[in-house]
Amino acid sequence: MGEGWEATGCAGDLLAVPGAALRLLWAGERRTVGRWRLTALHPPAGERRGDNDRSLVLLAEAAGTRVLLSGDVEAWAEHGLLARQGERLRADVLKIAHHGSRTSSTEAFLDAVRPRLALISAGPDNPYHHPSPVVLERLAARSIPVLRTDCQGMVRLRFPGGGRVRVELPGMPR
Repeated sequence: MGEGWEATGCAGDLLAVPGAALRLLWAGERRTVGRWRLTALHPPAGERRGDNDRSLVLLAEAAGTRVLLSGDVEAWAEHGLLARQGERLRADVLKIAHHGSRTSSTEAFLDAVRPRLALISAGPDNPYHHPSPVVLERLAARSIPVLRTDCQGMVRLRFPGGGRVRVELPGMPR
């Protein structure tokens, strides 16, 4: 995670798993997890902006596939990513930021990433009404297929190689 986040809620639950370790990352740092090469693209070192715009953004690469995990960044951070990373943002799969909030997934950002598949993690009947219809319209205008946890339940992606992505939908939300 990026600096400044508290290990509470979901993060706290993950850290409670035996063997889990907390690692703070800044833009430019790299890690390997199994066959995945992870590059932190955001936040830049010393970023002090609000929680969402300080969210960790990772580019994960393996088996000829690129996955951009955009955390909860909003338009301000996306603008910074575009300025610093440009074409390096290109990814096959994009985890849509901030549960599909209208403050994220700007047109310029989507145009730079050009994903073949978008994932939106949001609870069914969530009080914020995520994902935003505006974000869904932006994705539809670019003919980007979308999988949503509030509609499909758990979404599992497998990456067999050669840039292929296999989608599994093992369960619907309750």
